[in-house]
Amino acid sequence: MGIPWTSILAAAPALAESARRLLAETRTRRVGAAPVDAASLADRVAALEQRDRETAELVERLTAQNTALTVGIHVLVARVRALMVVAGLAAVLALAALVAVFLS
Repeated sequence: MGIPWTSILAAAPALAESARRLLAETRTRRVGAAPVDAASLADRVAALEQRDRETAELVERLTAQNTALTVGIHVLVARVRALMVVAGLAAVLALAALVAVFLS
């Protein structure tokens, strides 16, 4: 199983932009007196709920990418181990061939 690099790289700019936008919204604060009417409080609650949804979606996408990368790394580790075994066997065979040549 390979790492879906094309989908990861395609989603990376959108993820970065979402993270930047959420960070910018978090840093901006309302200037002035605190709202006291129910409508402005309801608007602020709605904005917070929307921000929570966006944050949850961002975390979900990051988790999916992290999972894909983790699976890919495990596959690569298994392949490296197999290649090390093959390389070790090749080295032993090469050494045996050298010994056979020099003893002949």
